[in-house]
Amino acid sequence: KQWYQRRVRGVTSGTGQPRAFLSFLRSLGAVEGEQEVLVDGTQSLLWDLTGWEERYPGTGAPPYTNAQLIRRVTPSAKVIIILRDPVSRIFSDYLYFTSSYGLHVNRSAETFDREVREEVGRFRGCLEVHTLSHCCHSSDNDPKMRVNLGVYVCYVRDWLEQFPRENFLAISLEDYSANQQTTLNRVYQFLGVPEPDQGDLATYLAQARNANKRSKKEESKGDMWLETEDYIREFYAPYNSELAGMLQDTRFLYPEKGRREKNT
Repeated sequence: KQWYQRRVRGVTSGTGQPRAFLSFLRSLGAVEGEQEVLVDGTQSLLWDLTGWEERYPGTGAPPYTNAQLIRRVTPSAKVIIILRDPVSRIFSDYLYFTSSYGLHVNRSAETFDREVREEVGRFRGCLEVHTLSHCCHSSDNDPKMRVNLGVYVCYVRDWLEQFPRENFLAISLEDYSANQQTTLNRVYQFLGVPEPDQGDLATYLAQARNANKRSKKEESKGDMWLETEDYIREFYAPYNSELAGMLQDTRFLYPEKGRREKNT
């Protein structure tokens, strides 16, 4: 997990080439002609090209994508992404990073509303000058309010341009949360690896579910305001529509989930 990072792909040396990544694969014994199965769980691999502006000054967009680097050294790779409703993702992101990294002292629905509107405005301002790819990958995006990461279509397009559709599996986090065992069995089939003992898998998933709950401190912050949710959902709607069309899957439209009925 997370062994494909900026250092691994040689970026800290200023090369930005896949040579370091290829050397790393060889150090693990993954050489051409051998039947090895390597799994990388780097969450940021879908999108992270941080610092490309400094490495390639004067370019309007990143000169390469992570998808291009992966395809260069592992052309038959299979890609799995798991996507969450971008509205709930950004609020969860806000709570997690502000808590874990001390980016905020006073977190609240009010501060979230103010800051997410500021960052959406910044992103829209970027689009008036630059391409969507530039704005999605821009290192100027606020790390404590990563609006750009919810524009999934920008990053998914990078990967689908490099890998055939049959090598690409998109999973909805909402589906995974509701049907974990079924979803994981789909993953095993997609990868062409044997399914584990279903009893052992069920036991593991029960333990993992208990360990991945929102903390009481985070719960005390409550939910985002409904008007904030409406604002963010409106911002993401056209990108979700494009994503759903690209994946031919209406689940990625992320329609409103009934919070309004629950709160009235």
